Amino acid sequence: MKYAIKMTGPVQQVLRAMLEDAAVPRYGLEISKQAGLETGTLYPVMARLERVGWVESSWEDPDLSISDGRPRRRYYQLTKDGAEQARLALAEISFRREKRRSSLSSAQPGPLGASL
Repeated sequence: MKYAIKMTGPVQQVLRAMLEDAAVPRYGLEISKQAGLETGTLYPVMARLERVGWVESSWEDPDLSISDGRPRRRYYQLTKDGAEQARLALAEISFRREKRRSSLSSAQPGPLGASL
């Protein structure tokens, strides 16, 4: 199936992290840690996911960041459609990967030293 976004490794890592609890908004650094990605990789992924409508973002109240003495956080959350599309895409990728593994493990190796 063709998806609105190319399902690269980093995209898959971000989606898996966000699907752990799709209803919870997370800020970038939190997603970065969960997905095991550097922020320089994460933020372009988040921008692409937002552009295709799989993710929504919002800035926290500036008063909260001022009182905590830190920069404002931008929170990201999967949209309903984004969560559904992400689950489908990751399931399909997992199925294809498993199918490929099983076909490779069932292939019989030729005799040693045999030429093609």
